Amino acid sequence: MSRFRERWTIAALFGALLLAAVDAQMLIPLLGRLEADYGTSVEGMGRLFSAYALAAGGFNLVVGPLTDRWGRLPFLRAGLAVFALLSLATHFTQGFLQLLWLRAGTGAASGLISTCTAGLVGDIFPYRRRGRVMGIVLSAYFVALIVGVPAGTWIADRWQWRSVFLASCLLATVVLASLWGPLADVRSGARAGGRIQLAYRRFLTVRPLRNALLVSFAVAGGTMALMVYLSGYLIDRFGVTPIQISWLFVVAGVAAVTGSLISGWVVDRWTKRKVFLWANLAFILTISGLMSIPWGAGLIGLFFAVSLCVSFRQTALQTLQTQLVGIDARGSYLALRNCFSQLGIAMVVLVSGWCYSWSGYGAVVFLVGLLSAAAGILFFLSVREPRGSAR
Repeated sequence: MSRFRERWTIAALFGALLLAAVDAQMLIPLLGRLEADYGTSVEGMGRLFSAYALAAGGFNLVVGPLTDRWGRLPFLRAGLAVFALLSLATHFTQGFLQLLWLRAGTGAASGLISTCTAGLVGDIFPYRRRGRVMGIVLSAYFVALIVGVPAGTWIADRWQWRSVFLASCLLATVVLASLWGPLADVRSGARAGGRIQLAYRRFLTVRPLRNALLVSFAVAGGTMALMVYLSGYLIDRFGVTPIQISWLFVVAGVAAVTGSLISGWVVDRWTKRKVFLWANLAFILTISGLMSIPWGAGLIGLFFAVSLCVSFRQTALQTLQTQLVGIDARGSYLALRNCFSQLGIAMVVLVSGWCYSWSGYGAVVFLVGLLSAAAGILFFLSVREPRGSAR
């Protein structure tokens, strides 16, 4: 493929994932405003994240195998179109229940966008250099911290929090238009496909495939829980403002974007498996110090290190998972992976809310560390580097 087409494709996929990432994170600094508007506690607002995650995971279980049969690009375009419409509807929402249902619907569209984006990276780029492309595309998650979270806070301060969703609608329209540009050739698997139940049964009974899914459950859930309740902890303990918190996310985002871009090269040279294991260990060690450092440069520096670890382990894990099955079943497996990730987010965020109410942010950090340690042991014992590097 030409360099121009390759770069356009990477940019379009990056934009699609950036949209999904911003949407998943932008409510974090706005929780205080939503509490005031709807009279709901922090723990109650956690239901927005749980509903979003459950809808994303459940919807993808059905649609994921269909992307293997009819191609991922049409479903990515459809997901962006639905996302734009639901974001526009959210701009006009009235009442917490309406917001909850609209966020669940947007979560389903966002999950489809994430699954198709990762699948297309696997379809288009060979495994031997897929880590570099995956690192660039996945850096969208962390660019969202730099751009999305502060921009959402600024828009809400200048106008109101509903205006954030109008901006999301406009961004989705732009990204959707880019997917009719000069994209690289997209290969697809066996069009005939198989029965959905048989495909998922295989993924859940083959030990390495099943355990890689469980690792995604723990990693995604732990990472989101650490972020969701960080704002409440900083406000309660140190009295910091939402604007100060947004700048912490900017610093974390800079670290994670840097880590994503570097990690792509590292995982291609060193193996994805080794990078994940070392990054996961470093993550556990760094979060163990979060509760012992006061607000200031030290805490910001530590969170910088945490973000680096998150980006390295995410690039390594997702790149490896795109090669665990063939192209004819990649969409199905990544959909199930996304389901496990979203289920992990829903359950861990919910349990972490109880932990936060019971014993504060320290209990959340302990739970996240425990889950990460379990994920590392499971990954070490059962998941191996895929053989072959052609596709």
